[in-house]
Amino acid sequence: MSTTLALEKLIEEDRFYHYSQALYNTKDWSKIGAEIYLRSEFGEADMIFRQAKIVNKLFELETKSISKVLQTFFNEEILITYFLFINIFPSTILHQSFPSFINKMSKQFNSKRQMIVFEIVNTDYVENFLLLKERINLLKDLGYLIAIDEIGKGWSSLDMIIELEPNFIKLDQFFSRNLSSSDKKQQMIKSLIQYAHHVGIKVILTGIEHETDLSIAKLLGVDICQGYLLAQPKPLLK
Repeated sequence: MSTTLALEKLIEEDRFYHYSQALYNTKDWSKIGAEIYLRSEFGEADMIFRQAKIVNKLFELETKSISKVLQTFFNEEILITYFLFINIFPSTILHQSFPSFINKMSKQFNSKRQMIVFEIVNTDYVENFLLLKERINLLKDLGYLIAIDEIGKGWSSLDMIIELEPNFIKLDQFFSRNLSSSDKKQQMIKSLIQYAHHVGIKVILTGIEHETDLSIAKLLGVDICQGYLLAQPKPLLK
């Protein structure tokens, strides 16, 4: 079976599922959110998204994935009291059908918008940055929150922070590795936190795996932490 046909089958038959990983407030270690990850028997998420982009199926896959996540969470008779961080590629936001999709979804989940954080996957170079900013403003106007993922890894991260004015920035796990023994990483995080807090942005540090690194993150003023030390990804209930 060709890659295109396999992806079409995956999308049409909902042959994918999701995991979530909790995020914790460093002030009192309360759970403040959960990041959602796509999984499939087709392969690793990065490979699935990469192939979907190649065969021009990324928008279809991402929007269906988002819809499935929200149906899972908000159609249950449970009260969601934390933020859902949902990854989304810039190309999906820039797609001509995205405004129609997001407006339809907003009507369906009208009272839940303030709990949904669209986490921009910071890996693609964006040619039409003005349009991206316009679409981000649309999301904000509808009541959604915005996060920028992988700060320190993707393209023009600092430009995105300044121009898009997100609610959260997520520092790449590069910063959490051996953080306790790296003065350079600590100084960089301090600088990012100083700017972020000045403009009202919460700072999230990902990839926490060791107690010493977690302690330093809290000491530096990181608002939220995420990583295997605190919670491992777990499957969502269907």
